[in-house]
Amino acid sequence: MITSGKLHKETTSMVVYKHLYNLIVTGTFKPGEWIRERQLKEILGVSSTPIREALKMLVQERLLESIPHHGVRIKNLSMNEIEDIYELRAELEGLAAQLAAKRGTMTQFKKMDELLNLIERKLEENSIIPDSEFLKFNNDFHDLIIEVSGNHALKNTLSHIRAGIDLIRIMAWNNNKGRPYETLKQHRLIVYALKARDPQLARLRTQEHIWDSIKLVLQAGKEANGRAIENETLSI
Repeated sequence: MITSGKLHKETTSMVVYKHLYNLIVTGTFKPGEWIRERQLKEILGVSSTPIREALKMLVQERLLESIPHHGVRIKNLSMNEIEDIYELRAELEGLAAQLAAKRGTMTQFKKMDELLNLIERKLEENSIIPDSEFLKFNNDFHDLIIEVSGNHALKNTLSHIRAGIDLIRIMAWNNNKGRPYETLKQHRLIVYALKARDPQLARLRTQEHIWDSIKLVLQAGKEANGRAIENETLSI
């Protein structure tokens, strides 16, 4: 339930929006799952109006899709949509890393190291990190690089596809639960390139990491499409 303290600081609809956004991008609600207004009223303890306003915002951001006479559900991205978003993400975040290698300070790079050290300690203490916690660490790391790049136009452009990126991240996570260790290793390689002041290597490591993170999603999608075509052929 959303507390009254939060409601005093922000509009109710914005609080509901942020709460729902977090539930979606941490995998509490799954792609294709229907979102029912009555269910949200019980979970959040608010009236219908702010829920409807929040759902409308999420539809506009394409995290949800509205189906006439049925309601709204978590959007299922097509393989083409995933590739489109990640082609753009790889280019933009690759550029961010390239700029960060030129413009970043050692203090900023140390902050990245500290974040990775924190993740590593948590993995050593408990090999399983809650999905929401690891995904937040991951987002924080990438956001740090974008911030260090110092390019506000780049940051604003990425914000327009952020919802899609976050939705794909949870899809990638669901396809590979053992990924924290590999992700940590790849993040270390990115920071190494940044600290070495090697813009091209920083760009390369970032782009390799981004594409590697969704290879299982793309593979699963292609296999599913292949099975659908095979079944259709057999039925002819």
